[in-house]
Amino acid sequence: MKRLLIIITILLFPVQAFCSPFLTTDCSPPADKITGFQLQFGTQPAIDIPAVECVPVVVDGKRIWYDLGTLPNGAFTVRALARNSWGSSSYTPFLSDTKVIPGSPLLLRIIP
Repeated sequence: MKRLLIIITILLFPVQAFCSPFLTTDCSPPADKITGFQLQFGTQPAIDIPAVECVPVVVDGKRIWYDLGTLPNGAFTVRALARNSWGSSSYTPFLSDTKVIPGSPLLLRIIP
């Protein structure tokens, strides 16, 4: 019965390991009092995203947690800045990466 309950719990509450890749940062120091971040992908207009609590909990520590699954396939660049009630930081240098779909398997066969 206990095993059944554990299996049902695992199936009903999927974990982040089954999700798409995420853009994230280290936790900010609590003294920064981060309220949000701004991301800029290439030459696109910047987007505002909320700050996410750090896990394990760091008192008032915040970080970026952005789902990259919505990006189109291909190369991309991104940079970020942090915001609090007094203003914004400067942008980070651009981070470059490529979102690719894997190729087809080379050879399928049946081995007796």
